[in-house]
Amino acid sequence: MAGHAGSGETTEDGGTVTVTLGQPLAPDAELFGTLAQGIWERARWSNGGPLVAELERGLEEAAGWRHVVATASGTSALTTALLALGLPRGGEVITSPLTFRATPLAIEAAGLTPVFVSSDPHTLTLDPSAVEQAIHARTVAILPVHLFGVATDTALDVLAEAHGLPVVYDAAHAYGFADIVGRGTATAYSLHATKLLHTGEGGFVATDDGQLDQRLRHAVNFGIDRDHDLHAGINGKMSELAAAVGLAAFPRLSAEVAARESLRLAYATAAESSSRVRVHAPGRRRALVMDVVRCDPQEQASIIRELAEHDVIARGFPALCGGGERYADRPVVGSTARDTDELSRSAIALPFHGRVQQRHIDSISEVFSS
Repeated sequence: MAGHAGSGETTEDGGTVTVTLGQPLAPDAELFGTLAQGIWERARWSNGGPLVAELERGLEEAAGWRHVVATASGTSALTTALLALGLPRGGEVITSPLTFRATPLAIEAAGLTPVFVSSDPHTLTLDPSAVEQAIHARTVAILPVHLFGVATDTALDVLAEAHGLPVVYDAAHAYGFADIVGRGTATAYSLHATKLLHTGEGGFVATDDGQLDQRLRHAVNFGIDRDHDLHAGINGKMSELAAAVGLAAFPRLSAEVAARESLRLAYATAAESSSRVRVHAPGRRRALVMDVVRCDPQEQASIIRELAEHDVIARGFPALCGGGERYADRPVVGSTARDTDELSRSAIALPFHGRVQQRHIDSISEVFSS
């Protein structure tokens, strides 16, 4: 699951303001209070209560899918999707080493084995030619990541169909992005506090397949089907309180989207006039969950350090196969671990939320132009 951008509050200290990478959108307090009061009155806290059902309907409409199953986290959304497919234990799932730890963790939690393949250097998403190279008799699924909000190549869908493989997409960075709707077998989203829309902690699986929707509902609830233990599953249910947070955040979403659209334009303007950084994946549409710029890998650490000196917290995303990482000994089909690690060091994630102020933008522009 293309992962969490560190959360935190904007703090003031001696007249300076530090802006962190990801800061949660505050839900409407009055609406949350009303929704929470209903939970107390009904004494219904979990197990598919009315607020979870209402949130699922809202997500179906807002995200554009026919079926949505709410989960306790983005990681459990991925795991639930894989379990619902009934894949043989030990089977290999092709995925990206350029993602958050949650992505291979979900694969392993479903009893499967992650296989890493190379990424397109322009988009940082899976390279279809490397995916095709990695497919063999033990391959049971493909799990691409819409990394940094860039939709993966649609050639992956064609490739998967040709080989009879399901595709589960990791859309942790792509909530609200119409370009990814309707693709694949299922798509898992994160509703972590630092995402565009959030439930504090949560996620959901989306699909247009009605039969898969039923299997997802079994898998997220221990695999139970009408009180009988019949299927593979986990305890991945979303609570009513988490659903209340999401429902209370919906009314504030349009203003947050507008703020992020304006901020992306400001960052692009700063990058276009910089000799140190450049716009990520120019010419490609991107979702509004995260924003990154690209740089010379040798410059990443110094740029992040200089931004911190200006009270702006940015970060890099190390490749999972990089030196010192858990999967450092795993091969990367179509590339090498070293080259993949260097590619990961070409990206810098910037603070991307409605609390970023003009003085932060000015500081970022100053660092980019220095």
